[in-house]
Amino acid sequence: MFYIGGAGGKKRAVREILNRKEEENVVVEDDRDKASRSTSNSPSRSRSRSRVSHASSDIVEHDTDTDTDTDTEMDEDTFNVVDGDDDVNDDPLNNDPDENDYITTLSRISTDGHHHHYSFTEDELDYDIEEFTDQHPEIKDYELVIYQINTNTNTPFLQFLFYYDKPRCRLPYIQHNSKHNIRKESDKIMDKLFTSKYRYKGFFHDELTDKCFLFYEKYFHAVDSETTANIARISLQKSHNWFWVCTTEIIYQRKYMNIPIDEDAIDFFIAYPTLGILQATLPRRGSLRKGGGNRFQSVHIEAPIVLYYGSSFCYAKNTALYGLKREPIIARYGPFYYFTTLEHSYYWACYHKSLHTGTKNRETDNGGISRYAVFTKRMKTVFTDDEYNREIVKKYTDRKNMFETKINEYRQIQETFHPGIYDSIYGYDYTWTTSYDTIYNGYYHANNNILRPVWCVNDHHNFQLLSYYEVDADKIPEKYDPKYTDYQIM
Repeated sequence: MFYIGGAGGKKRAVREILNRKEEENVVVEDDRDKASRSTSNSPSRSRSRSRVSHASSDIVEHDTDTDTDTDTEMDEDTFNVVDGDDDVNDDPLNNDPDENDYITTLSRISTDGHHHHYSFTEDELDYDIEEFTDQHPEIKDYELVIYQINTNTNTPFLQFLFYYDKPRCRLPYIQHNSKHNIRKESDKIMDKLFTSKYRYKGFFHDELTDKCFLFYEKYFHAVDSETTANIARISLQKSHNWFWVCTTEIIYQRKYMNIPIDEDAIDFFIAYPTLGILQATLPRRGSLRKGGGNRFQSVHIEAPIVLYYGSSFCYAKNTALYGLKREPIIARYGPFYYFTTLEHSYYWACYHKSLHTGTKNRETDNGGISRYAVFTKRMKTVFTDDEYNREIVKKYTDRKNMFETKINEYRQIQETFHPGIYDSIYGYDYTWTTSYDTIYNGYYHANNNILRPVWCVNDHHNFQLLSYYEVDADKIPEKYDPKYTDYQIM
């Protein structure tokens, strides 16, 4: 806090700070009393659920039985960074708790359009690798961490280059000879890999494992849609290959498609969490008005989850060129974009046409798997025991029968063979888009049928195609078997 007017101004400023602290203490105590009274008077719930935030914000657990949030200062700062005003009611979490009794994933701070940077390379790396090799002649193996910052979407994200050394993906490495210059050795590898620009960023020595990592940034260049369609198709049948892998594939999925990632690489990313995420520089709320403190703050940018879309191979090629098409208006959560897990995508890629006849015979043509980086942002999770208004569901059921289309015929067949699988308000009313960017249902057994995982995203700016693949339909079972996983990607 700044003060003016000499000693008198300083005294007034100090008194102001002390009075403010006393008022805040009284408010916090009153809020805690109210919270304890509301908790003791509220009826117990049959199930407890929490809200969990993404990597872009801290993990916050909210008691659905309590209407009072004692941490109001944090919420105001967080949400006003997004909205640019002082209205906390813009926050969807401030709605009636009875309407929010479910798990949600919230990317609470919008970083789109703000300056981004990679703090790990700025804060954790040393530069003089030649001096380090002279001081540590016992270290012979050096791993290369080659990354690029993908800026094709509104939200940038990191991709790391992995080397396919059967049967796993691992970070590329070099064996250093003390008679040679290590920078020249590593630069030669980069020259063989890329014709575009790159930059040496520094090295990182992990004292626990005594491993050393050389960091290189490969400058990212956006390409047109036709070029993207050509380079996006990837084959996994080559004995050696290079793959750009996302952070969540390394830490969560721990595999690239069906290829496992080296355990040492996984441990490295887990041991240093900021290694896999970018940061954004945002103006701090109230810094100009109050005239004190740092005007800007650094926040983590959400790392995208990698999801998949299964289709015929012909459709996958067209999607790479023209973009993913919206689903029809009678789709499960509305006319938006749908993604699933890799395992479920095989189901749609290799058996989807047979659903029109109610059987699960394999396709005659090869299937296609499209791999996407998806930003879920504000995500709502759907449960099979969610309450809903049955009259509204009946209204939507009657209305959908007016659509005499092939997709509606498919929907009716689905409900014939899987009765009750869409019996939810979320399957007919898509007002969820007013407060959320993504809606998700997990793997459920609903009415003796299987409801497989689905992520529905309402904005096409929140996902990007990374690659697509061709699945050999001749080497899969004739009938769909959910336990079969040995799909061959050509």
